[in-house]
Amino acid sequence: MSNPVSRRKFLGHAGAAATLPSWSTLFRGNLQNFDPSSTRPSESPGTPDRIVDMHVHFDEKNPNFISDLLRLSDRLNLTACVLTPFANRKTVLDAAKQHPAQIIPFGFVDLDAPDVVKQVEELHAMGYRGLGEMEFVKKPYNDPSYFPVYELANRYGWIVLFHTGIVLRRKFDEPEDVASGRMRPIYLEEIARRFPKITVLGAHCGNPEYEWAAEIARWNPNVFFDLSGSTLTKMQARLADFQKIFWWSNTEWQSPEWKVKTPDGDTSAFIKIVFGSDNGLDGIAPVIKQYHALFDACGVPEHARKMIMGGTLSRMLGLSDGR
Repeated sequence: MSNPVSRRKFLGHAGAAATLPSWSTLFRGNLQNFDPSSTRPSESPGTPDRIVDMHVHFDEKNPNFISDLLRLSDRLNLTACVLTPFANRKTVLDAAKQHPAQIIPFGFVDLDAPDVVKQVEELHAMGYRGLGEMEFVKKPYNDPSYFPVYELANRYGWIVLFHTGIVLRRKFDEPEDVASGRMRPIYLEEIARRFPKITVLGAHCGNPEYEWAAEIARWNPNVFFDLSGSTLTKMQARLADFQKIFWWSNTEWQSPEWKVKTPDGDTSAFIKIVFGSDNGLDGIAPVIKQYHALFDACGVPEHARKMIMGGTLSRMLGLSDGR
């Protein structure tokens, strides 16, 4: 969401741009083309073990956001996909052009805005890399009225990040036309199948509908989820339960795209997760620690960890050129 107050903080207080290569080029056109075992640390953008964060909201209230982000990027070895309100599109794009290994521009649009198609076309013409975070919609994500936006994203081969699952309340004493049920992960399945050149990313792994999210990702090679939000906090004592949700590691499951084995022989279901923080800049480092706690609890193999923390997104975004 564009509100600079992170979901975690809110809940605590309340109590160089180019058209993206399509997933089909990376994954389906020739399944061996996207071999997770082929992404060596040296291929990450910048330096080895670069983290790519899919879920960094531009903070309109912080006049020093860009400089603060760049300092954090240097400290954490981080590339941030900056989810940018349309009004701030030039500011973030200019920063991305100057710092292409640290800032990737993504555009936030209101799917219900009357001029949303024109906004998406403009963002593409400017060089934006995708859309996100889609949320607070008036209708379910798979409503046909949203198809013109998805058709453009499909044409561009974009990544589109959708909020999935429970959503915060911004107003407690006024009526809101907001419902989490419109943003269930199950709706992403239809989008992924109707528009196969979109890489569909679901924020928050459908919290609390984790099993639906995982199964949709299992059968659709262009669907991934991040684990941002409250999940890793509320489940910190039972993180190993995610082995039951992403259950198909080292099994003979039917969808072939992710059968490629890592160097240690693993076929990890956790490869369907990408890193996302959805936090203020000072909250990104703690989320990194939470992801690593999940890895340890679930015995995620080393190579899969590197793919989750940056390798997969680097490949999607064309960042594997050592920049």
